Formats: sequence, structure tokens, C-alpha cells
Amino acid sequence: MANAQLQGTYTSIDDDVKKYLKKVFNAYCGNKNVEGYTRLKNICDNNKISYEQLKRIKNFFDTFDGRIGDTSYMLNGGSRMKNWVDGTLNTVRKGLEGKKKSMKDVGMNNQYIDNHEKNGVKINPHDSDTNKILRQEGIYGIEGVNTLIKIIDKNRKLWHNTEHL
Repeated sequence: MANAQLQGTYTSIDDDVKKYLKKVFNAYCGNKNVEGYTRLKNICDNNKISYEQLKRIKNFFDTFDGRIGDTSYMLNGGSRMKNWVDGTLNTVRKGLEGKKKSMKDVGMNNQYIDNHEKNGVKINPHDSDTNKILRQEGIYGIEGVNTLIKIIDKNRKLWHNTEHL
């Protein structure tokens, strides 16, 4: 899964969102065991929030079936936090997708395929063409270099033959 690369990453909390959350926290005088209180306190105490925490907050809002004015909804940041979390997750996920697309566009193949094994051999899809040729031929060392030289020479001759077209 592509989003697995975001595990363990942190995002800065937007200043406006943080100010709003601190207002909510300071204004709340009720039961401290209610859902969302501890999360709100932790967010107010930090300047960054983890990807995992963003996903948990998104899950809260996605599965919340109460009213918008409910205490747990407000302690989780209300609509302002919901919108910020959705936007932030979209941004970091698109950033990862954009990086892979850019790398693919400049000729780095298979940016969407994970490392895997094939016939007992570990395959790295981001491997260089040279390594792929050597692995495909099943030869390394001087034999691999000679094979590689022959392939390069063949490609050079083909290129020179098409130069006048």
C-alpha cells in the first residue's frame, strides 16, 4: 500500500487550527473522561501530529453518528478540525503520489510496484536496467560485463543506423 510510506511521518499543525483547539480545550469544564478530551490535550501540547493520529481523527469523524454540537464532536475539533484533517491527509497522500508519478515520468520504471520475490530471487522493481540484464542472463562478473558490452554495442549500432532517418 502506497500510504504505508507515510507511517511514522509528522505534519505541522496549522496555527489557526491550533488556536481554535486551544480555545475549545480552555473553554471545556466538563468530564475529562469523555471521548476526545485526551486527544485534544495532546494535540494542544504539540506542534506536530502523526500520520497515524490524523487517520484516527478522520476515522472518528467518518464514523461519528451523533450531532455536530455533541461534546465528543467538539472535543475532537469540530468541523474545523474535520476539514483540516481531510485536507491534510489529501495533501500528504497526493504528495506521495506526485513523487512517484514524477519519478515514473523521468524514466524510473515501476514506481508503483513493491519489492518482491520471483523464482526465489529478490526483485527490486526500481533496480537499474543494467542489473536487470545481468540478473535476466543469470551471469555476473566478467561474463555479465561482456554480455552488457554486447548489448550496448548492438544498441549503439541500431541507433547509428536510424540517425539518418
